[in-house]
Amino acid sequence: MADVASFIRGLELPEAPVHPRGEAAPAPSFGTDSQALIINSQMAEFDSTVPQPMRPTISYGLLLGQLAADKAIADIRDPWKWFTTYNSIMGKIGWLPRAGEVSEQVISDRNAELHKAVIPILTAALGSAAAGSNIVEVLKGLESMDQDAPWLTLFERKSQSVNAAKFGLSYVDTREGGGASLKTVFVGIEARHVLTAPSTWRAFAALARTDRGE
Repeated sequence: MADVASFIRGLELPEAPVHPRGEAAPAPSFGTDSQALIINSQMAEFDSTVPQPMRPTISYGLLLGQLAADKAIADIRDPWKWFTTYNSIMGKIGWLPRAGEVSEQVISDRNAELHKAVIPILTAALGSAAAGSNIVEVLKGLESMDQDAPWLTLFERKSQSVNAAKFGLSYVDTREGGGASLKTVFVGIEARHVLTAPSTWRAFAALARTDRGE
């Protein structure tokens, strides 16, 4: 634990954004039921088995990993490089890697086809929990959004650079013997032109399974 604390103290983070008075986002409220939260460019869902006292610490860890990765590769617009940096940081703050896999494809319509690519990977990662997952239901609902406001824009402000976008979908539950289990599907897309212009997109999804002790 001392090594983890020392590593966290040494992390460099981006400067905190300045919000006009009264416009800062309210602090999240953590409950005991299943709940989903937006944490920077990641949607995270807590299973009802995750005790309420654990949820703020896990959420802060997810945010810390994202912010530290943002700072570490601030001048590199490569979603894959960001994901590997993020995973490395999470490993050093106590999340032990258990499994992972990557799939990649070329798509012409990032809104419709990306949705089709993400849902199967996410449901496979969640297993039996997918049937009651808030994240899966949200993504299915966002699929029907108007084409002028595609579901990807849910993450647009936090996830996009000039020619790339990235976001994560995480599911936290408990494992046998105590502690938490984190399953995250990372999605990255890159285009030859800016995001609002017609183009061919390279998309990949990376699944990471990690465990953390109590």
